Amino acid sequence: MLISILSDLHFGYGWNTRLEKDSYENAKEAISKCLDSDLIIIAGDIFDSRSPKTDTWAKTLRVLSKPLLAENKGLKLIEKLNKNLPEISERTLSAIPILALHGTHDRRPKDQINVIQALEQTGFLIHLHLNGLVFEKDGQKVAIQGMSGVPERYAKQIMDKWDPKPIESCYNILIFHQSIEPYVYSPLEPPTLNKSNLPKGFDLIVDGHIHTGDLTNVDSTKLLLPGSTLVTQLKKEEAEKPKGFYQIEIGQETKINFIELENNRKFFYKELELKPNVTVRDQI
Repeated sequence: MLISILSDLHFGYGWNTRLEKDSYENAKEAISKCLDSDLIIIAGDIFDSRSPKTDTWAKTLRVLSKPLLAENKGLKLIEKLNKNLPEISERTLSAIPILALHGTHDRRPKDQINVIQALEQTGFLIHLHLNGLVFEKDGQKVAIQGMSGVPERYAKQIMDKWDPKPIESCYNILIFHQSIEPYVYSPLEPPTLNKSNLPKGFDLIVDGHIHTGDLTNVDSTKLLLPGSTLVTQLKKEEAEKPKGFYQIEIGQETKINFIELENNRKFFYKELELKPNVTVRDQI
């Protein structure tokens, strides 16, 4: 079974600037390279705005329609985990399914439908929040459970109350969209999740929200940060690490590979040390 894992597409970023095409072009390349997969996971922040412009919606749907036009490769949904089956479109399951979280940029007030829920209702993807699904192909089972983005100060409390558990006889994936100590997104809203208090027993934990990718171990669990598919932050690590997505091949020996985007706009970062009593022009 082959699963592609992306995050933080940020459709609509850089609107009305020279960067406005980047989010669509990068995601288009990534999604096109995912079409050999059985399943696609997007770990939050598909959009850059909670209320996208009509133009952004149109371009987003054009990109996300590609998996819907591809043939399902024998993947079957066999069990729901606190997920109402009528919410899932037959059209989604008949193609390459996309499972997605809403992230911090996608989140709206509790009594309002958010953009990822809207995409689910129109059959483009399956939205996960405090629930999950079990899929099977050729005797291989994978259980995918997800918690969409919540305010950082409540993240551990909500995760503990949900208390997700691995499913027996499955390859177990947990996905969420939060800051994790030591991967701190913003010091203004410190994380309540860290490597030591994450749920135990999962084969793979995937976290969106952090824009630079990483793959590490937490005890016997793999912790994967897919990173974003485009540069949105003027940080040194954005210039040092390539943009792309990950593919996980689940079998007798599980393999996780990074797929780099070929056409990502280059970003250069340079630090200058300014000397006193010398003009800036003379120091550059």
